[in-house]
Amino acid sequence: MTTSRRGRPPAGGRAQILDATYELLRDKGIARLTTKDIADRAGTSEGSIFYHYRTRDGLLSAVIEQALEPLVALRVHGVGGAPLPEILDIFTATVEEFLDRAVVVLFAAQADVDLRAGLHAFLAANADRKPQRGVELIGDHLAALQAAGRVRAGIDVHTAAFLLVSSCVLRVSQPWLIGDTEVPAREATVGTFLAMLAP
Repeated sequence: MTTSRRGRPPAGGRAQILDATYELLRDKGIARLTTKDIADRAGTSEGSIFYHYRTRDGLLSAVIEQALEPLVALRVHGVGGAPLPEILDIFTATVEEFLDRAVVVLFAAQADVDLRAGLHAFLAANADRKPQRGVELIGDHLAALQAAGRVRAGIDVHTAAFLLVSSCVLRVSQPWLIGDTEVPAREATVGTFLAMLAP
């Protein structure tokens, strides 16, 4: 006779659950996302999903939080003293790494009122992890360069940072919105941005 286990499920599995959720959102969309499919793909039980994340909103917020990790690491470590072209290349690559994973959840949230409210609540409660922190990070760096005369005077550097991040958003999201279409390469965008900032 077997006895059922109670309490904490076996260790591990969190990363597999998040990866499976992300993959299934990409493959099937939010309307057809089930915890059974997630558990099957992750090689775990549905009980483990609810143990770790409690609700579907909690699970999808965790996918966003995982996607934010590169941006959080960049903010914690700063952009350093490298030349501006290198800093902007690293920054935009990091933003696009975040978006490549997060955009599927962000789009899914727009199609589900409860999920959207849950995601808004998560970001409100974790203000330090909001994607806008990336705009502040690069904007503050540009402001310091502007004060040193290395960025053209008269430019609103935080608006410039917002435009740079917006280009990343469009480059990653456009294929999701309207299918494959030609967009300027990240390197070309950074090059044009640098030319616009030159004193």
